[in-house]
Amino acid sequence: MAETMRKRKVCVIGAGAAGLCAIRHLAPNLNFETKVYEQTNDIGGTWVYREITRLDENGLPVHSSMYRDLRTNLPAKIMNFPDYMEMNAVQPCCVSHQEIRTYLQNYATHFDLLKHIQFNKRVESVRLETTSEGEDRWIVTIKNLNTKIKEKIIFDAIMVCNGHYFDPYVPAIPGIETFSGMIIHSHSYRKPEDFSGKTVMILGASASGIDIGIELVNHGSWVYLSHNNERLNNPLPSNMVEVMGVERIEGDRIYLKDQSVIVANVFMFCTGYRYSFPFLDQNCGIRVNDNYITPLYKHLINIDHPTMCIVGIPSIVIPFPMFHMQVKYFLALLEKKATLPPRSTMLEDSELKVAKKRHAHRLMDNQWNYNNSLADAGGFERLPKFYKIGYDLWASGRKGNLLHYKNAKFVVSADGESVDMVLSN
Repeated sequence: MAETMRKRKVCVIGAGAAGLCAIRHLAPNLNFETKVYEQTNDIGGTWVYREITRLDENGLPVHSSMYRDLRTNLPAKIMNFPDYMEMNAVQPCCVSHQEIRTYLQNYATHFDLLKHIQFNKRVESVRLETTSEGEDRWIVTIKNLNTKIKEKIIFDAIMVCNGHYFDPYVPAIPGIETFSGMIIHSHSYRKPEDFSGKTVMILGASASGIDIGIELVNHGSWVYLSHNNERLNNPLPSNMVEVMGVERIEGDRIYLKDQSVIVANVFMFCTGYRYSFPFLDQNCGIRVNDNYITPLYKHLINIDHPTMCIVGIPSIVIPFPMFHMQVKYFLALLEKKATLPPRSTMLEDSELKVAKKRHAHRLMDNQWNYNNSLADAGGFERLPKFYKIGYDLWASGRKGNLLHYKNAKFVVSADGESVDMVLSN
């Protein structure tokens, strides 16, 4: 008779989209005993809109970076988890954050996940301990935010799902302390009316910079979009101007890298976020240097202690389907249905392969090979083809139609083999 294996205790940190995906695959598996800790009183992570900024009711920094009128910058159809295809928006194909939150709530209800989540429980520390048999154990300190009582629990594995859009990255700008107007990061932006009639300098022209800029000009603001990347080559509203990056600030005068000067009364950082794991003890071995996290195999597995994974690190991807692939791969490792390559191979995989450290985890077109490699190594199904076909079609369409691309018509064929997209004017 086969020896009965004890259930392995797995800790999931966070009940946003990545955490919910982790529970969905862990909970039905009889090999695991799962505990999920969420520091707020709700599921959804960054998709939970909060009017307040700065601190929440527990005195903790507000986690969500959601603004009131945000719509997704990807078609809802390709944002679905592959095992819960319930978002079917055709036109407009991009949906509101409320619709994504409802989708996550329905996902949690469909898979009966809420009973596994402990709300208002903050993970304060995760520390590694090695047993006399040489096995890693994780000592997790949890604080009940209602009672203030702390407890320590020992786990066999850790899934870090704390999200990556809550710790604003603010680059140093000479003289910014002299700026006489409002300074804000997009993390704290909520609605455009607050900036009506203002002249706003937005630093950064990725998704949030462009989105927020377009919102502001519709409410009478004059917007300068400052960045050093390739020019957008798109028709922009008459009160929105693309300019070079910022060199320095003197009072309300902003000096650009081409030596031109802009006078503004709002300076908004749309400069992204820092990966942050304040609860991880140093002995966990995870290091973050200018947003380059090491040592991670496949942007996921702690190489030195592979019973820990960090879900959702890759950027410029379709997130929910990727979470699905990452979670299934990690569980295949825990169940010994998959094995890791030699340490030297994993370290080589984790080496910096781009010029800038902060771009180390950008996948973009590499996301498809990445997802396929997880499926093949883990012994489970690859993502359906329409994700890649739809994303590629979408990326090219968006590039030439920044003002209206979210209103496009996006249709996936019944067999999932083709995608049709029609842009709006």
